[in-house]
Amino acid sequence: MASNQAAKKRWRLAAAGLLVAAITALALAWTAYNVIHTVNGQSEYYQVHDYYAENQVMLAADPAEGWTQGILAGPDTPLYGVRLYFSSLDRVVHGTLYVDLLDESGQRLTGAALDMTEILGLDFQGIVFEQPVFPEKDATRYTLHIYYEPATAEDVLGLVYGTGPMPQEVELDENQIPFVPDPDAAVSANAANPAFPLTGGTVQPEGGATAALQYITNYSGSIGLWLCIPVAVVLFAAVMGAWWLIFCKKAGAAACVAYAVAALGLAWSLITPPMAGPDEYTHLAGAYSMASRMMGQPGVETGYDNWGKGTYTLPMRICDAPYMRNKSGEVGVFGYKQILDHPGGFGNSGQLTERVDVVAPSNPLPAQYLPQALGILLARLLGLGFYPMLWMSRLFSVACYTALTALAVKIAPQGSKEIFGAAALLPMGLSLAGSFSADTTVLGMAFLFTALCVSAMTEKKQVSIGRCAALLVLAALLAPAKAIYLGMVTLVFPIGAEQLGGKLRSRIFKALVCVAALAGWLMANGETVAYTFRSVDTERIRLAVLPALVLVALCGIAWYKLHKKRWFKWAALGACGLILLAGGGTAVWVLANSGQTFTPEELAAGIQPNGESIYTFSVGYILSHLSQTIKLLANTVTEQLPVYLQGLVGALPGEPIVHKLTLSWSLTILLLLVPVCASVRRAEQPARLNRPTRWVMGLVALSVAGLMVVAALIWTPINATTVFGIQGRYLLPVLPILLLLLGEQNAFCARRDVSRGVRCAAVFVSAAAALQSFALFCGA
Repeated sequence: MASNQAAKKRWRLAAAGLLVAAITALALAWTAYNVIHTVNGQSEYYQVHDYYAENQVMLAADPAEGWTQGILAGPDTPLYGVRLYFSSLDRVVHGTLYVDLLDESGQRLTGAALDMTEILGLDFQGIVFEQPVFPEKDATRYTLHIYYEPATAEDVLGLVYGTGPMPQEVELDENQIPFVPDPDAAVSANAANPAFPLTGGTVQPEGGATAALQYITNYSGSIGLWLCIPVAVVLFAAVMGAWWLIFCKKAGAAACVAYAVAALGLAWSLITPPMAGPDEYTHLAGAYSMASRMMGQPGVETGYDNWGKGTYTLPMRICDAPYMRNKSGEVGVFGYKQILDHPGGFGNSGQLTERVDVVAPSNPLPAQYLPQALGILLARLLGLGFYPMLWMSRLFSVACYTALTALAVKIAPQGSKEIFGAAALLPMGLSLAGSFSADTTVLGMAFLFTALCVSAMTEKKQVSIGRCAALLVLAALLAPAKAIYLGMVTLVFPIGAEQLGGKLRSRIFKALVCVAALAGWLMANGETVAYTFRSVDTERIRLAVLPALVLVALCGIAWYKLHKKRWFKWAALGACGLILLAGGGTAVWVLANSGQTFTPEELAAGIQPNGESIYTFSVGYILSHLSQTIKLLANTVTEQLPVYLQGLVGALPGEPIVHKLTLSWSLTILLLLVPVCASVRRAEQPARLNRPTRWVMGLVALSVAGLMVVAALIWTPINATTVFGIQGRYLLPVLPILLLLLGEQNAFCARRDVSRGVRCAAVFVSAAAALQSFALFCGA
């Protein structure tokens, strides 16, 4: 009987596995089908000759001889084809159109053939050459030979052209490509350029003629399949491998999370186009500079322009400099195609011979860029080109995030492991790990620090020296890494004295943690704090606060000496409270009266061309304009809350400010539900956290949210309607805290163990989000 039940269980498991594999394969195939049909045959082009009139149509004197059109191209203008403005004379024409590209000697370089039935109406028609041409020098001359074989004598084709002199404001030399910088200038004129003659027509207009012309400078061809194969293989392996570990192998939470994070992080490293992640170009400059310094080479060089503004120049290898950007990279098929166009193999020189202007890289702790810098270092030692170097750095970032999150899940107490696993598997963290981001290590360190604290709170045994050292190091790194996470170090306070070796050791350890975090925080963010209080009369605050602190210290000393007398104890405490209240009230009064008040003339003069004011919020301005600040915060919550939720879980792939890509709301809701389900306790499981611990955790979450708002406010113009710079991903490090608090509520509980189901759902939903993000990136 037992053997029959075991056999049935194995058959059910095999059937379930086949079903999961079939559904996964179907989803991947459907997405691949849509992506291939979206990206194949796409082209990029720009206008070359835009001075024409649609009623000027030139017919060929002899269709077999056709027309010839002179063109110029430079080394930065690859020719994948051309776009010509044809007229089919209001009918469907039949036959074959031929376009040959000839060099200066008349030798055919490449060409294309087109079924004339594709030419419908009066419009530009793209003609892609059999092979692209890459001019080796500037102003290289070519000739387009355009001719056709009509099916009947009635199948006539014409070219739209421009005549007459070029307008004075855009007159060009004969060696210049006649690109019109201002499209509006072409509205009132149609012109020809003598350097670009169109010949072979039934008429030759006086002053010459030039065809309406556009250059196809990029073409996707049949790239879709090559994009889909690696992504599909990795995602299929991620889903099926996780399913096997969870249900067949029955592996622990840490092993399952480690595999899923590594596999899905690898998928995101392939899915995110180069420098299309949040501020990836800035983080790349920082990591590249760090790798250079590790190799004994110069890093980012700081200078000043003629107006005294800081400039940043990054010494780079000659193979890297052409691809370094100072803005977010493009998405779409050509964002991926640039990798295939410039594979960058081995053997590249490691000498930093080029200088590239970059956006000022942030100056985080070295640990934040250490994984990516090590990837760049190894790639440069191997002589890899730019894009292989970029991918290797992403792999090192994924490895770091995998190690930190898997360790956090392993350390977390039983009953809380699914919370950390679900948070780690959200697409937001995985996409950051799969790109260049300083937040990758911050996020991993925050998860690990929280897991260590929760484990120390709930376990009855004494915390080991190694874990105490880890808490101290993480606190010293986490707080200065990102200013808004300073309050997270207070998670050590609910740890019991017995877990830390007694009251004295506990107090010393917690004081060391706070001092290390605060010292690092002030060193890393001192200038920002000073900017926040820029309009405050700090002299008056010091005069009010310092005497109050001295009096409080004296009362404390007196209480320590005479605390055995009950009446004096309460008198000393009351005096301390009154002194602090008076000092704090004075400080708040000074702050509230330190805000700068602008006249209407100053406000009007401070409006920039984009409509934003040059004046931003400060602490003094906030306290002296409370009603305006409260209204701004209320508008921000009501208008931006859905966006913050999307950013928290990763439903806004890429750089959300630039790319504006959004996952479907059904998938977004699933991404929100999975962590909520992970927080559910079993009915018989006791509460994980006591009431004081829950209060501390709640205050920690509020402190992070408050510091995030303040940090964003100081860069927000005073005429803005919502706070600038807030992103939902900034709250991801405290998500485990919020889920732990949610799990302590008795609103709903599970009757059975749902941990494996939650793990499986986290992987499947995250993989679905990655797949849809890939489709969005390709179709953008």
